Amino acid sequence: MIFWQVVFWLCACVIVYVYAGYPVMVRLLARLVGKGVVRAPIRPRVTVVIAAYNEALGIRAKLANVSSLDYPRELVDVIVASDASSDGTDEIVKAFDPSRVRLIRVEGRRGKTACQNIAMQSATGEIAVFTDATTRIAAQALNALTANFADPAVGCAAGSLVYETTSRNPTGEGGAAYWSYELSLRRAESALGSLVGVSGCLYAVRRSAYRPIAPELISDFVIALHLHEQGLRTVLEPAAVCFEETLVHAGQELSMRVRVAVRSINALVEERRLLNPLRYGRFAWQLWSHKVLRYASPLFWFAALGTSLALAANPVYLTLFALQIVLIAAGIAGFLLQAGRPGLLTKPYYFLLTNVASLLAILRYLRGERIVNWKPIR
Repeated sequence: MIFWQVVFWLCACVIVYVYAGYPVMVRLLARLVGKGVVRAPIRPRVTVVIAAYNEALGIRAKLANVSSLDYPRELVDVIVASDASSDGTDEIVKAFDPSRVRLIRVEGRRGKTACQNIAMQSATGEIAVFTDATTRIAAQALNALTANFADPAVGCAAGSLVYETTSRNPTGEGGAAYWSYELSLRRAESALGSLVGVSGCLYAVRRSAYRPIAPELISDFVIALHLHEQGLRTVLEPAAVCFEETLVHAGQELSMRVRVAVRSINALVEERRLLNPLRYGRFAWQLWSHKVLRYASPLFWFAALGTSLALAANPVYLTLFALQIVLIAAGIAGFLLQAGRPGLLTKPYYFLLTNVASLLAILRYLRGERIVNWKPIR
């Protein structure tokens, strides 16, 4: 009996720590021992890298968006790395000014990370800016990003993603709410010292510090790890705003979350040396807290659910078991009511969805799956 009680409270504490305790601790530490960034209005040459696969519907608007940014035109060039696109993406890119927009066609469907590696071999800018074909960038974003590189300790500056939802359903609003929580945590991590990952929608890297990333790994996570090993920070730039539409279908959102989680778990395993707190100290603690334990949270939740049921003869544990069932039921109700107004079901639904995605990703990783390719889902 005591053993199961210990297991329950251990699992419950881990879950509370991951979603509430760790963010609070990061904010407190950032206030006590945080590091500022020395920003200055510098104007380095910039190469914008867009990895694209079958983006004919949006690549023209994307290139027009990049061309309209408030940054000296003569200091910006664009590389579109087309991952064997077959829908006319390449022809649209070729129609733009070849002195400013270059097309690199990558044969064989090698994936986003491989395309970025190949594009970086041809990049000429001091700063490489990576962005997705579906992301709309605010006019001042490049100015805001590059200002961070006046600080020699900064190796990467991440944009501040704003999710826009076109549908008032649990998936759209849940995704926006989740990212608001995540962005708040990343602000604190940046203030503390360094992010442990960035959003692939928009981030800038010193070209001299870029190291090729294994194609099966997720680049916007691994980039922060590689830079940390070089003694460089990855910071968030709140003024570098970009916009992305949330997904509105539960199946699409779940598929995207699983894909990201599988690639991130693979990266954690391959780059596991950075999990050593004796060598990497605070950064290792952040990786364990923000990545490892969060992806493992469904396992702890299953254990908490099972042990509270086993202890249900005690009214305290019966109540705790019932509360977990209510949370799961609310999440399932949110899934079933996709066409309705989300209301109070939004957060339980999205919490359940992210945990299901993590569980599926763990199972798929253990089965040997390694996701390299992607396809547009918007």
